[in-house]
Amino acid sequence: MASPRWRRLVYALVPLAALVGGGEALLWALGLPGPSRPFEHDEVYWITPPGLERAPWQHRETGRTFAVSTDENGLRWPLHATARPPGAQRVLLLGCSTTFGWGVDDTDTWPAVLERRLHDAGRTDVEVLNGGQPGYTSFQGLWFYRTVARAYDPDVVVFGYVVQDARLAAWTDASQAMLQRDRRWLEDHLLHRSRLYVGLRTVVDRARSGAAGGEGGVFRVPLEEYAAHIRAFASLAREDGFRLVLFGFPLERSGYTAEHREVLRAVAVDLGLDELDMQAEMEDLSRTRTLYFPEDRGHPNADGYRVVAERMDDFLRSGGLLGETAR
Repeated sequence: MASPRWRRLVYALVPLAALVGGGEALLWALGLPGPSRPFEHDEVYWITPPGLERAPWQHRETGRTFAVSTDENGLRWPLHATARPPGAQRVLLLGCSTTFGWGVDDTDTWPAVLERRLHDAGRTDVEVLNGGQPGYTSFQGLWFYRTVARAYDPDVVVFGYVVQDARLAAWTDASQAMLQRDRRWLEDHLLHRSRLYVGLRTVVDRARSGAAGGEGGVFRVPLEEYAAHIRAFASLAREDGFRLVLFGFPLERSGYTAEHREVLRAVAVDLGLDELDMQAEMEDLSRTRTLYFPEDRGHPNADGYRVVAERMDDFLRSGGLLGETAR
């Protein structure tokens, strides 16, 4: 027989459960919460169309086109089979359009230049995989690695997310996933099925937006979530056996990305991870050289991408990140 204390506890919880259950039922019936402002992207997750062969893509800012080729999974050139060839070492570069190589032809992207430099130096065993996807934050990056890029079995993974993570939008990427009830998100985040919880998160997003200066004032990936994503990649590195390198892709000026770069650096120190920081170097170089598109200063031109590739090449080889033989 239940003790009086337990009976009192049960009696106290019944009204609370009824309140929460009723609130959930009412929100579901009303279709709330729902988006009151537009999303940054129509979809939560997306991938570049696979099987492109020098397809002309329009660069709206410069008014020119650039050739894009992709493999069977939507990874841009240089193209490699999904299965690792015997004796090969693989470097997977993850990031947004700056890793993808927005604005330049296939051979001028920095992943392509990096692979060419490695091969010219005698490291023909190394394959560089361009895992950049336009518009991606580390939020999409985690999903992309787990569902697509993991199959390539990389030895080194370069985490290059910062440019889009730090952009301001009406909603965080996670809030968009919750509000759109994306099943790929909900499968791993059961709590987010609750309409009450989603409603609370939308209130938080609006408060963040107001604190940051009004509409469109919330980071697509808030700082605490950004740190959590880096730590998740560190866990994947231990699980899958690859070496993780943190790389806040350099802009012409650090500007709005400064806070996220500080978080990246702090987590690298805390976890003892390899980190390449060339933001100051690119800022100095870009004062005397044209390394970014004049009409689109968020993306390097071919010369800018070449500088990034040269620096990454030196970092990987001088830091011993590429073994002498494949594992």
